[in-house]
Amino acid sequence: MGTDADAATHYRQLLQLGREGFLGASAPAALVRYRKEREAAGSTGVQTLTPLGDETLPFGKDLPDEIELEVYPLAKKPGASFPDRITIGRTANNDVVVAETSISRLHAYVKRVGSDWVVADGGSKNGSWLKGAVLEPRKEQRLVSRALLRFGDVDVTFYPAADLYAALGGT
Repeated sequence: MGTDADAATHYRQLLQLGREGFLGASAPAALVRYRKEREAAGSTGVQTLTPLGDETLPFGKDLPDEIELEVYPLAKKPGASFPDRITIGRTANNDVVVAETSISRLHAYVKRVGSDWVVADGGSKNGSWLKGAVLEPRKEQRLVSRALLRFGDVDVTFYPAADLYAALGGT
């Protein structure tokens, strides 16, 4: 798969398989970034949408057309370093590549611990947050579905596969 927008298209196509087919063909979890083109005068580029407080972003069939999703599947690349964790960073040797300047080469990682997921900052320059709280380097914190994460200046939402299916509009 090429870009993260391609991953979003791929995941939307997987919806056609139904819930069980989607769960069988997708990664066990994913990070989703909600973006839209900036429209304000003098402002260019893309804006990451971030929920405030307990607010949640629209999802599924209610997602407005101007909002673009980037999906980052949480899956291990064959032969990648750190076989026990899924690395997130700016460079191609990470399992999840987020090509943004505020993201460190190895920014953070996630991994499964039993049926749970955990996240930790990897000693990044620009920091990581879970639901607004700073993540200390290499101190793992439990992830829950729809948890908001920030890596540098990039906000993403964590979804286990079953919840991603619903978030993309699966019924």
